[in-house]
Order: sequence, then C-alpha cells, then structure tokens
Amino acid sequence: MTLKDVKWRLVYDILALQFKGKEFRFEDALEYITSIGKDMGITNLKYASKLLNEIEDNAHAVHRRADDDQRFRLYRLLSSEKVSTARGVYQKVLLTKQDGFELIDFVSEANKSAGWDYGYIKESAVGFWTNYHRSVDVYHLSVSKEDADGWIALCRLWDGQIVIDGKVVYESTAKPQTVHLHSDMDVRMGQFDKNHYQRPYYTIIECFKDNDFQGGLAVLILQKENLNWKELIKHASSSGLINTLGFSMDFVNKVSERIFFDKNTISKIEENKSSSFETIEGVKGETWADLVIADLENKWNVKCYQSHILRKTVEDLIR
Repeated sequence: MTLKDVKWRLVYDILALQFKGKEFRFEDALEYITSIGKDMGITNLKYASKLLNEIEDNAHAVHRRADDDQRFRLYRLLSSEKVSTARGVYQKVLLTKQDGFELIDFVSEANKSAGWDYGYIKESAVGFWTNYHRSVDVYHLSVSKEDADGWIALCRLWDGQIVIDGKVVYESTAKPQTVHLHSDMDVRMGQFDKNHYQRPYYTIIECFKDNDFQGGLAVLILQKENLNWKELIKHASSSGLINTLGFSMDFVNKVSERIFFDKNTISKIEENKSSSFETIEGVKGETWADLVIADLENKWNVKCYQSHILRKTVEDLIR
C-alpha cells in the first residue's frame, strides 16, 4: 500500500468514526481532516478536498447535491465491509470473463457470491417481459437497505451513473447507462420470479403508477397468456388503478379491431370498477382529447391524454 493510499484510508477511518454513516458537508469534514493534517502534510483546503475525492474515487463514499442549495455537496461514507465485498465480486467477474462485461454479470455474481438479493423493476422489467420492445438504457434494481452500500460501490466500480432512492450520487462520463437503486426490497418481497424480475402483473401496475402507460400496455399485450389475472385485478384494485386496467383492455380491442382480450375477463374487471375518476396523464403536458375513445372514457371513469402513443403501441404489437 502506498503512502497516498494510507492517507485517504486514514482520513476515511477518522470520518467514519465521527459521522457513523450520516451525511456531512465538506466544511463538517474539514475540521477532522485538518486535525491530523500537520502530521500528514495536509496544509490547505485543496489538499483536504483532494483526499475526500480519493475516498470517492475508491468507491468508499458518494455525494449528492443538497436539496435546499444545489451548490453544496452532501457526502456519505459507504460501509468498508460492503465495499470490500463489492471489490471482491467485481474482481471475480473480471477474472472469469474475457470481455463484454455487462451490469447483469456483476449483479448476478453479487447474488451468487455475496448473497445480496435483488430484483429488476420498472423499465428493466418492462424490457424483459416485452423482449426489449423498446431499448432500455436505464436499470432499476430493488435491493435491501442492508446491502445498499455494497450495491452502490459495485455500480461505482462498474462506472455507470448511480441514483439511489431518487438521489443522484454519482455521474459517469464513461457509460451512458444509469442504475437506479431502490432500497425497498423488504416491501417488495414476493414480487419477483426465479429470474429476479418483477412479475408481469406487478410490472403493469407499477408502470401505470409511474405514468409509463406505454410500458404497462406493452407488458399487458405481450404477456396476456402468462398473466395471473386474479392477482392483476387484485393489485389494480388495491392500487386505485382498476378503471385504468379495464380501459386499457377495451382500448386494445377497439384499436386492434378484434377481441384480443376476452370480454368475460373485462366483465370481471368491470365488476370491480371504482366510482373514483382516474387519469392517464399526458406526455409533456399534452391535454388534447381523442373523441374516438370518448365512449370508453365514459364507461371506465377514465380520462386518457396518451391515446396517440398507446394507439401506436397497439399497432406495433398486434398484427
């Protein structure tokens, strides 16, 4: 280990002892860095900042912009134990594969070697269940809070942009892909199949919740024969999206000019229809109405502002 490594590791240890996993500003850290500075040759702010950057570069810390003032950075140190495990996983993949490393190689190895559980959700699940009908350059992984630091370190070593629970903590210039980590595995148990992908009926409703009706509709169409309809109806009802589900199915039948979705199934959904009004929000603020589907909107208590996009999805997927 070089003297340079000793310096940033010593600073990491001191800061870890002081902040214990909590966020801190550079100004907060400076007091503790300079307290050992004279003995280590740290004589100015620039050098102290350099050491903090080295801690980040070695995947032992991340930072985000402060919510109240984007000029300020909030740092957080990652668990040294989790970082060490992430490095082991990363190196194992590098040693066992020749080239063409993908994120899935590191993710699957983390599960195999470290026992870190995970599940692909949102766009990642849509891509899988629709045979990548649309390109997916964004990965969404649900992970446990306990392993979150390890996942952050692993993605940092892979050098993709990292977002954790909606906060950007690393911006990459090396790869175009972004990894969204969601530390909510504990509330998603049971959502995933044996391949670690969110089951289709969960994916459909999550898409509807996220205003990705195009993705939800694509999964609904392409996984029609594999859907657990009982669970889909149950999940749509509990999520307040039962009307949207029924509307979507009737919409597909109307646009495709065929009975793609069985009328008996649609009738079962209609039995659970809510009196509450649901809206399929427009894309980028679009508010125009489609008079052709006005009867479906009235039937399902739904207002749809994405009919042109959804129509294109139906035309692309149903021949």
